[in-house]
Amino acid sequence: MPDDLDPSRPDEASRESELLERVAQLETALRSRPAIEQAKGMIMVVHRCDDEQAFRVLIAVSQSCNRKLREVAAEIVAALPVDKPLPPDIAVALDNEVRRLQAGNAAH
Repeated sequence: MPDDLDPSRPDEASRESELLERVAQLETALRSRPAIEQAKGMIMVVHRCDDEQAFRVLIAVSQSCNRKLREVAAEIVAALPVDKPLPPDIAVALDNEVRRLQAGNAAH
């Protein structure tokens, strides 16, 4: 069967659409990365934890608040240097996750 008649082969328009969507997702991830890294660094310094622990805290806060990780990171980066209050949902979730982290560290 010729390739152009194979029903399992996606058509070019569909393939191009999928590729464009993937490119957009990757561009968003690249733009988000600096804020995520900065937020991790801030959490590491303020709460004396390592890179992996800080990232787990960010993920947990994101999930707890039902907000994208990049949004949580951007809020932290914007708030901490100028001592601006975090949005209440992020502040509560961050406090809870840091307490959980510290309790886990104390147990070791």
